[in-house]
Amino acid sequence: MKKLLPALFIAGAFLSGCAQNTVSEDKYSGFLSDYSILQDSPTYENTKSYISPGVDWSKYSNIMVDKVLIITPDNATNDVDQTLLVKIADRYQALLKQKLSKTFTVVDQAGPGTLRLQTAITSVYLSYDDMAAYQYIPIAAAVTGISRASGAEEKRLRVVSEGKIVDSVTGKLLAEAIDLQSGEKAIDETDKVQLSDVAPVLNFWADRLSSRLAKLVKK
Repeated sequence: MKKLLPALFIAGAFLSGCAQNTVSEDKYSGFLSDYSILQDSPTYENTKSYISPGVDWSKYSNIMVDKVLIITPDNATNDVDQTLLVKIADRYQALLKQKLSKTFTVVDQAGPGTLRLQTAITSVYLSYDDMAAYQYIPIAAAVTGISRASGAEEKRLRVVSEGKIVDSVTGKLLAEAIDLQSGEKAIDETDKVQLSDVAPVLNFWADRLSSRLAKLVKK
């Protein structure tokens, strides 16, 4: 089971895989209502996604961007850097709105021709590039910094996001995805994770989602 951080620690919104990077079922947060429909993306590594068939995407000109949720494990410790989590969610929502505004009118209310985007960051952890199976470290541990008795060793940041798009009026599921991405640089375990470490992943997701939706509505 997972739990959401209290509302005051949440801000912000979504989408998208080397085979050993793919998110396994034991890492699913429960944010998405149906994981059984997800399929490995033919385009993106580390991504499982679903797009509802027969959707007339061209009728959508507006989009609502819900606040990004940060979902933590039930065993999350109390020393989690909540300030960093807020910054991550804030940055992601801002990026999503900025990128999506190039194609859609970003609105706050449901209505005809309006998509609703709902997203959660479900894991932030550090792991070694050469690990055969990535070590899962809950968000609470990763953002406070992890050190091993053997001394400092470099790891790379991994971030998992789950997201879905629904019709804002009917609530019908139009698309959903779960994705794992890696940070650009190695991180010394003795250092705490910073927003600058996570930001490139958030920017990548926002760019990719914006581009994908633009292609769908213009078909």
